[in-house]
Amino acid sequence: MEWKRIEPTVVSKIGFRTIVTKTFVQPDGKVYHYQTIGEEDSHCVATIALTKDNKVIVSQQYRPAQERILYELPDGGAEKGEDFEQAARRELLEETGYEAGKMHYLGDVVKDAYNNSTWHYFLATDCTPHKDGQKLDETEHIQVALITIDELFDNARRARMTDVEALFLAYEELQKRRTGNEV
Repeated sequence: MEWKRIEPTVVSKIGFRTIVTKTFVQPDGKVYHYQTIGEEDSHCVATIALTKDNKVIVSQQYRPAQERILYELPDGGAEKGEDFEQAARRELLEETGYEAGKMHYLGDVVKDAYNNSTWHYFLATDCTPHKDGQKLDETEHIQVALITIDELFDNARRARMTDVEALFLAYEELQKRRTGNEV
């Protein structure tokens, strides 16, 4: 089954979103155009951030698609050439006003078949508030909340958050910390 990408590739901007139209010759010889989101070869980061007493730091944000507030992991795009851990630390600080203590790389995920970004997930432990607080972009309106690990899993099960795949990557460690058996 061979697919061949051919030109032209069309890149469009809708607000701050990028739509990339890619053209392929499919295995049956037909040409088809696919719209994908995000810049090609882009990278995003998200962090499950824990305080010293294992409270989860989440960003509460209104999301237009769902038309409600979601409890989200601090996340965002990595700049071209930026180290993923540094990007995760930066996004955590900007969105929540918390600094990460130790960072543990959890893995990377491809979100879906039409998203050009690769997502890199981290677990940050021993997070502490920074004296300068949040540094939000003009379009960000984030309330920070501290929730339990049980509440984090409940939010994932009840479609009250994004980035639920991070919980799969951190499952064993979160279970240890939930029960007080962390190393």
